[in-house]
Amino acid sequence: MAHGLRALLLASTVGFTASPILGHHSFTATYDTERRVSLEGVVTRVDWVNPHAYVFVNVVDDQGTTMNWALEFGNIFDLERDGWSEDTVAIGDRVAVEAYPARGTSRRAFATAVIRSDTGRRVFAAAGSTDGAASNRPAPRWPDGQVRLGPLPGEKGHWGPASVAGLFEDAGTEIPMNGDAILGNLADVGRVAPFQPWARALYERRQRRLLVDDPMTRCVPPGGPRQFHTAYGFQFVEQRELGRILVLLGGGNRNWRVIHTDRRPVGQREEVVRTYYGTSVGRWEADTLVVESVGYNERFWFTRGGLPHTEQLRLTERFTRPDFDTLRYEVTVDDPGAYTRPWTGSWTIRWLPGEDIQEYFCEENAESTFLR
Repeated sequence: MAHGLRALLLASTVGFTASPILGHHSFTATYDTERRVSLEGVVTRVDWVNPHAYVFVNVVDDQGTTMNWALEFGNIFDLERDGWSEDTVAIGDRVAVEAYPARGTSRRAFATAVIRSDTGRRVFAAAGSTDGAASNRPAPRWPDGQVRLGPLPGEKGHWGPASVAGLFEDAGTEIPMNGDAILGNLADVGRVAPFQPWARALYERRQRRLLVDDPMTRCVPPGGPRQFHTAYGFQFVEQRELGRILVLLGGGNRNWRVIHTDRRPVGQREEVVRTYYGTSVGRWEADTLVVESVGYNERFWFTRGGLPHTEQLRLTERFTRPDFDTLRYEVTVDDPGAYTRPWTGSWTIRWLPGEDIQEYFCEENAESTFLR
């Protein structure tokens, strides 16, 4: 690869970190961000599909052997937002690629930069921070003065990126972790939550194994606080006349959750089947929606990073919208089967104006073509 071309590739990857919304697989378990590969070759195939877009490239090694590499670029919604389309590169184009290689021996990588070799023009660079400037608008309200959790009539928007990658107990300082909520230092385990011994051991095992057993990678719904860390955001649909609020999730398979606001008691009969989203009852306390939920099964991870829970899990969530662009989320976890006491974590979530959540499905695509 020419020196100038390689310099441009490296410059385009400075400051890039693995995004927490790259799709349904654990980025850290799949790709090794401590390594880099530089590849150059001819495009043989473009897979422009959910949940991950891929470009396949024939690369000739130093011994003259041609090897086909599968290069992931992220999700097509993010790519289209950044100006990409399925025609940005075509079969027969020669490209130079900088990427994070997959763990193990497969010829798979996550591309962070792509340059057309014939022109030297950069056609792709992985997105960096998605933070935007706040509008300083006040929180929208209903005619009776109650805060709206969704957009104003005639407008579009939904809630998107969270301020932290995972759930941990509020203690005044943030715990370093990557976009998959894998701890930067396992010595911080004791700061995450007040674990029962078995729960701590299981959490550490999941962390050491880089979350490879995460049920969400097999399209299991994201119950509990995890729904507010899911790819592609969420929307509130407030059906006041029906006494309920729907939470629509952008992270896969048209998932939704119902919060009952019709003043029914909190609880669930024993004969009712336990679910991924539980049974939720909400009430307004001034400008804060307080939601209590019970009735969870144990077939999902209720947070990013692998925090365990049992069927005794009870959540108390508080949603506050102090201004148009900010949602404050606070959750108290009460699960005597997994933790020694109730504990609370919180974060903020940013409003994305002018667009609804996209239709996203957790499904097989190009991965199955080279991981058989």
